[in-house]
Amino acid sequence: MTVSVFLCHNKEDKPFVKQLARDLENHGVKYWLDDAEINVGDSLIEKIRNGLDEVDYVAVILSPNSIASPWVQREMDVAMNQEIRGKRIKVLPIMYRNCELPGFLLGKFYADFTEESRYEDAFAKLVRSIGVVFNKKALESNLTGATLSQALDKAVILNLSLFSKPFHRPFQYIGMSIASASTAVGQEPNEVGNIIIDNDDCHMLLEAEGNFINYVEVDLKKTAPHLQTQEFDSVPILGSLSINPSELDLVRKQTHFHTYYDHRKKLKISVCCLYDGAPLTVGFSAKYYGM
Repeated sequence: MTVSVFLCHNKEDKPFVKQLARDLENHGVKYWLDDAEINVGDSLIEKIRNGLDEVDYVAVILSPNSIASPWVQREMDVAMNQEIRGKRIKVLPIMYRNCELPGFLLGKFYADFTEESRYEDAFAKLVRSIGVVFNKKALESNLTGATLSQALDKAVILNLSLFSKPFHRPFQYIGMSIASASTAVGQEPNEVGNIIIDNDDCHMLLEAEGNFINYVEVDLKKTAPHLQTQEFDSVPILGSLSINPSELDLVRKQTHFHTYYDHRKKLKISVCCLYDGAPLTVGFSAKYYGM
């Protein structure tokens, strides 16, 4: 069962909060963060209330900035009103910068992140307190140039399958004849020469141009529903397909779309959310390499 956490914070502490959110996600913890959840035109109070309704824990990021923030206080007021209505609120105090604890948190044990050198220890205590197993490799794999081993570890943490044939290293079908690709995946082409493979985990399209496969697209069903405003880590997605991120060049990164080039194979690889509610999709193309 996935654990979820609402990250209550002040915008001045955003860099730390984003790091914390990324590390929680790498441990399979779903987080609620305003950047990803609130769009232009949304009611802030309504979105916050809905967010608090959906989570298991409320993590309060404590700093001089946050305890002086009217918005942080407003979020906590919403949480307290829910408690009055009978919902049990599980508050996780997180001390980011030394400050006086607000009255409602007095007497509670908090995770101490005030010293950067102790981040790993503090994070380990935090995730263990919500019943999640700490994995040091999940922190290490946030480094750039993640290896295949690190990508595989992150995929396992997110409960993603490590896909075997025909979804193992799908770029291999690029440039194959339709007949050869059909034999390789064990599926007949349709009337226009495209080959579609579907199971409980993946939907894969081998798209033909002329007599050859020129584009491959894989939908990872377990990642749905995803939102285009929701940040994601493409490393475990690539790892689940046995693709080594350290061999790729990340050339473009947007909230819903990451673009890589594999210069040795001359491939463009994209990892994206095509629309709200969709799974994450990985696409492979030689035709658009360098574009």
